[in-house]
Amino acid sequence: MSRLDGKVAIVTGGASGIGKRTAEMFVEEGARVIIGDLNGDGVAAVVGKLGEDRADGIQMDIRDEDAVKQMVDKAFSRFGRLDIAFNNAGIGSFFPIHLHALEEWDRVVGVCLTGTFLCIKHEADRLIAQGEGGSIINVASINAVQAAEGFAAYCSAKAGVAMLTKVAALELGRHRIRVNGIGPGVIRTPMTETPLAMVPGLEEAFLDEAPIGRVGETEDIARLAVYLASDDSSLMSGQTLLIDGGATLKKYPELFSYFRL
Repeated sequence: MSRLDGKVAIVTGGASGIGKRTAEMFVEEGARVIIGDLNGDGVAAVVGKLGEDRADGIQMDIRDEDAVKQMVDKAFSRFGRLDIAFNNAGIGSFFPIHLHALEEWDRVVGVCLTGTFLCIKHEADRLIAQGEGGSIINVASINAVQAAEGFAAYCSAKAGVAMLTKVAALELGRHRIRVNGIGPGVIRTPMTETPLAMVPGLEEAFLDEAPIGRVGETEDIARLAVYLASDDSSLMSGQTLLIDGGATLKKYPELFSYFRL
């Protein structure tokens, strides 16, 4: 018997990267999934790969509360229930604070923090009504605890996700809903591949930072997500687990030197 047999999960940011691999692994472990992403073509491709009997999706902006509600409702209309939510959608941008436009700050915080809040709000509402508990998993970052030059909005938003996870765990525990977070280090995804490949010395700097000595893969995060989604972690709630190859034990690279700022 697979660890997620009979479960229904939501995965945001599921069209690529960490979200895509996690959706795939959830299905491999027996779950059915609803994928939400701004990239409609990407959603359709993942659903097609997983099979319409195991997956469905919706093109949506995580900052739009009505769209978030529609995504959660779709889990029930399509598969009849909800058990797991993997709130993964996120973006970043790179600006020194004194050059950081408010519009860009609002965009990053809106997706990473407000979007996660909206997901928890509507997922929790339906899970409470369903009355069978559940597992909510929020994707934070090592930058929730480790500052990075040029990432004021991203670091602030991800620190907010880690605290939001704690508050949600406090409130929802009485309903047997567990809330945990994952804090990835540098993971090889479509979002990170371009700067790692194009900026001389950048990947080496991150490799030097991590005692284990490798960049993470989406598989690493998906395995941890399955653990947090399953009964294997039934006593765990309110935690954000850092999965970074030990990177937080050392100093973060001085990024301005790589981007000549």
